[in-house]
Amino acid sequence: MVIWLVALALSVPAILQVQSVIVYTETAYNPKNSESSIAQSIVSKEFSISQGSSVVVVITATDVRGNDVRDFTLTLNKTLHNDRTITNLSNVTSIYDIYYQLLVGYTSEVHLQLYQEKNLTSLATSLEFGIPTTYVNQWTNLVNSGPFNLNQSQVAAYNQKANQSAWPIISSQTPPAYQPIALAYENLFYQSWNQTFSAATYTQTQLTVVAPPLARAQNVTKGSPALATQPAYYNITTPFFISGITDPPTRALFVGAAKFFNLYNFCPNTCPNNNWNDPAAIQTFVINTFSKMVNATPTQTFIISEIYSLGASAGFTDFTTLAGTLLRNYNIKSYPVQPSRDIYTQFVSGSNDTMLVILDFKTTGLDPKNSIANIRTDVGHANTFSNTNLLVYVTGAPAFNYDIETESIRDVERIDPITVVLIMVIVGLFFASVAAPLIPVSAIGISVGIAFGLVYVIGTTFTSVHFLILTLLPVAMFGAGSDYCIFLVSRYAEERRMGRGKKDSVERAVTWAGESIATSGATVVIAFGSLAIAGFGMLRSIGIAVMMGISIALLVALTLVPAILSMFGDKMFWPGGLGLGH
Repeated sequence: MVIWLVALALSVPAILQVQSVIVYTETAYNPKNSESSIAQSIVSKEFSISQGSSVVVVITATDVRGNDVRDFTLTLNKTLHNDRTITNLSNVTSIYDIYYQLLVGYTSEVHLQLYQEKNLTSLATSLEFGIPTTYVNQWTNLVNSGPFNLNQSQVAAYNQKANQSAWPIISSQTPPAYQPIALAYENLFYQSWNQTFSAATYTQTQLTVVAPPLARAQNVTKGSPALATQPAYYNITTPFFISGITDPPTRALFVGAAKFFNLYNFCPNTCPNNNWNDPAAIQTFVINTFSKMVNATPTQTFIISEIYSLGASAGFTDFTTLAGTLLRNYNIKSYPVQPSRDIYTQFVSGSNDTMLVILDFKTTGLDPKNSIANIRTDVGHANTFSNTNLLVYVTGAPAFNYDIETESIRDVERIDPITVVLIMVIVGLFFASVAAPLIPVSAIGISVGIAFGLVYVIGTTFTSVHFLILTLLPVAMFGAGSDYCIFLVSRYAEERRMGRGKKDSVERAVTWAGESIATSGATVVIAFGSLAIAGFGMLRSIGIAVMMGISIALLVALTLVPAILSMFGDKMFWPGGLGLGH
């Protein structure tokens, strides 16, 4: 008896660690030389990818494209990355990661196109309205530096001198490729400007105050809003650039700018100013023109204006910051850019009622299974933090393994006590004793503890141990071991009723019942031992463990039980006794 108690005590440290050698995934038993195992080994080595280690978070809703699912998903991502208990998490991927990358690319690309459009717009306005402005400035300086009273010939001379003095300024501000069209436009403006002076005499006040020069230039370039029919020398800008620009997109922008911008506002309180060098007007024109070109919705137009507001010198950090803001403020239905259908359907169901979030884990470190409880806790926190109440599930191979482990432990906690109680009740009724059931329960309990200690040794030394061992081994040992104990105790009681002494009864019980028990036990041990040569790891681990457990139960029944009977004898049959009489 002392030997078995010492063996049990020595097994305690191993028993406490037995869970560490239990395997809850069937793939662990795939033969190492199978094609799939070889391929997995190559993938793990070359790409640091562990197949089957991903966890899938399943989000369900009537429509997962709404703000609630967006808020939950983004919050879950942040919560998982901030959870320091999940040390082996490698990456969290959802459809919003795809949208974020698309939005960064969209923001940078649209920004590039907007400011290309802005530069072309600035070129267009500098030609269409900058040339007349430069001419008018030169002309005004000439008039103000001359006599107060002027005749038509003097005005014509000022017109010609302004044309000559304006060109060096204009040419220095105009790209070489556009200088021919700039010169032609300046000459046309000069000729049209010259035709606006029909009176014989003028005063400086009339030329510079009563009829502001920029108002006169506005009539020449855009036409007079007071005239139903425009003279031939009015509204020259749009027709000139329609015929002067050959590239259709460039021509469209020049014509649009000519119609949108102004040199002078005749009705400042009721008319849009749209001054040609006003940054706000340029921004409005560029955004509206670009939005029309890409057929943008009102929401997309607002996003385009946000991109423009980043400024000409915006960089990657600005693009990523704005992309993050767009990701949080809009949703799948309103994002200005969409992934391909193939990519989209990897994360969102065709009916838009289910969304997946993929959690990848490092190939080194803790088993992902050990993080499932924390992940499910974080899912609950994400629902709380995002003020949502979504129905969310956590699945994938690690989650399956975790649930199997949890359920196996529950089975052990439920099955083992029931087994012990049933054994005690049946044995108690059979022997009409309260104490007799303690023999098989205590004996096999000790043997189960020792067996699990050896299971740990097997798991760390020889082969992986399948999770079914947790329930199968104790049940098998209690079943077979209790049978062996009952045989011995029953034979002992029979010998005592036949009048033999305690010591003699124990010896005869071991001799005659022990032979049958040993034969029966050996048969079971051989049967399960044959599984040890199986190629499938699950069968091999079950076979070795049960063979070992039955062997221990057999030895305990043949050694410990006789020792108990020798020590306590007839007292084990209290209160019913053996009916020996006195």
